[in-house]
Amino acid sequence: MRDLFDTSFSADDIAEWELLFRDAPQYNYHFKRAQIASAFDRPLHKKLIASHAFERLREISFLGAIDYLFHPNGRPANIRHSRYDHTIGVALLSQQYCRLMGLSDADRDLLGAAALLHDIGHGPFSHTLEPEFARRFDLNHHQLTEKIITGEVELDLSVNHLLVKHGVDPAEVIALLSKKSTHPHASLLSGPVNIDTLEGISRTKTYVHSHYVHCHPRLLLEAAVKLDDESLKRLDKFWQLKEDIYRNFIFGPMCFATDHLCREFVVKNAPDFAANDFLLTEKAFLLRHPTFKKFLFSLKSRIELDGVAEVIDPKISAALMDPHATKVPKREFHINADADVKSFADLGNRYYEEKNSFLRRVGNLTDLAQQAAAASLFD
Repeated sequence: MRDLFDTSFSADDIAEWELLFRDAPQYNYHFKRAQIASAFDRPLHKKLIASHAFERLREISFLGAIDYLFHPNGRPANIRHSRYDHTIGVALLSQQYCRLMGLSDADRDLLGAAALLHDIGHGPFSHTLEPEFARRFDLNHHQLTEKIITGEVELDLSVNHLLVKHGVDPAEVIALLSKKSTHPHASLLSGPVNIDTLEGISRTKTYVHSHYVHCHPRLLLEAAVKLDDESLKRLDKFWQLKEDIYRNFIFGPMCFATDHLCREFVVKNAPDFAANDFLLTEKAFLLRHPTFKKFLFSLKSRIELDGVAEVIDPKISAALMDPHATKVPKREFHINADADVKSFADLGNRYYEEKNSFLRRVGNLTDLAQQAAAASLFD
C-alpha cells in the first residue's frame, strides 16, 4: 500500500505534544500511566480511566484475532494495540477539540466521558468473535456499553455513579454514542469523520506500513476544525486511506480469513462457549478456552499453507457455488467535492460511504493433519 501521508510538523506541533509523544512527530499509539495522569485534568475523566471496566480494556485487543497474527510496523516485539490505548487516543482528541472550540467544562466532561466510554463494552477479541456472541446470545458491545453506563451490569457499577456524581447525564452519553443526540457537537462522535475513526484508522495503518505512520490524528482533527483548502486536501487523503485500510487490510484476504475461521471454530465448538465469556478479558478467555488458544496461534501457519481462494461472482449464491464461500463486507468511500463545508458537522455532506458485500471462498483449512502440524509449533 502506498504511503498517502508525508506530513511535516511545525515547531509548535512538536512542542505541544512533547509530553505524550516524546519522539514527535511520530505518534506512538501506546500511553504510559504517568503520561495519561498528566494529560487528563478533569476529575471525572481521571476516575473513569481508573475504573475496573476501563482497566479491563488493556486486555481487549484492538482488531481482535488480527492482533495476534500481525504486528505494528512489522516487528513482533512491538506491544499489541488494545482497546485501552485506542480509547485514550480518542479521548485525547476529544480534549483537543474542546480546546479548539473553547467549550465549557460541562461540555468537556460530557464529550470526554463519551469518548472514554465509547468502546467500554467490547468483549474478548473485539469484532472477531462479537458476531457469534450476537448470534447465539444476543450480545454485542453496544448493548454492554449501555448497561455499563446505566449501571445494569455487575462488571462495574462505578461508571454510572461517577457520571451522576459529576453532573453528566448517562442518557446523554448513550445518546451521543448511539447517534441519537441533539447536542451541537454530537458529530464529533457520530459523523463520517469522527474522533473514533480518526484515531482508529491512523492506528490501523501501523499494521500495513513498515515505517512509523505520519497521519497524526491530532493534525487530522485540526484540519476537520479549520476546514480551509489545505485542510480539506488532508481530510480527502484520510478518506482515501480509510478506503484502502478496509479494502486491502480489514476486509482483505488474510484478515478476513482470520476472523472467519475464528468464528467458525466457535460455531463448531458451540457447547464450550457461554454468554458470560463476553465479560472476560482475553487472558481469562484463553485460559478458559485452551483449545481456542491453540487454534488461534496455529492460524497464521495454516493460512499461509492453504491460502485464501479467489473472489466469487457476487451474483451467485454461496450455497449453490461453494460450501466455503461466505459474505465479505464491502465499503466504498466517496467524496462530494462540491458540498458546502463550513463546520465539523458539515463534513457528512462531503464524505459518505456505501456498504455492500461480496462472496469470497476461504480455503479449506479444516484438514486435521494440517491443523495438528501447525498447532504443534505453539505447544
